[in-house]
Amino acid sequence: MTNNGYAFPFGIYDDDVLVGFVMIGYDKDDYWDDAPKIADHNYNLWRLMIDKRYQKKGYGRKAIELAIEFIKTFPCGKAEYCWLSYEPENTVAKAIYESFDFVETGDMDGEEIIAALKF
Repeated sequence: MTNNGYAFPFGIYDDDVLVGFVMIGYDKDDYWDDAPKIADHNYNLWRLMIDKRYQKKGYGRKAIELAIEFIKTFPCGKAEYCWLSYEPENTVAKAIYESFDFVETGDMDGEEIIAALKF
């Protein structure tokens, strides 16, 4: 738990081999001065990293699927959105997130595009 925000870190494994990491957040902490409005009382897919050796094998897609399932249990309470952000040039990320029905909001988190999945 952070200061008025929550973080849920998970390792991504194939059997006993660590292939990546995903972190889910909820709300925002007291120190996040420039947080986007959508961060208030919503979940976010904060980090998703797959080791280069294991990319293009479906681990990222499965991790997103499982992260969304976890979020839909609303461990911190009901929310309207799950949001995330990605760099504009990351067309691979954009495509995979769109395949899960994330829609760009028109807002930015720093230099990154914000996309949201409405529950």
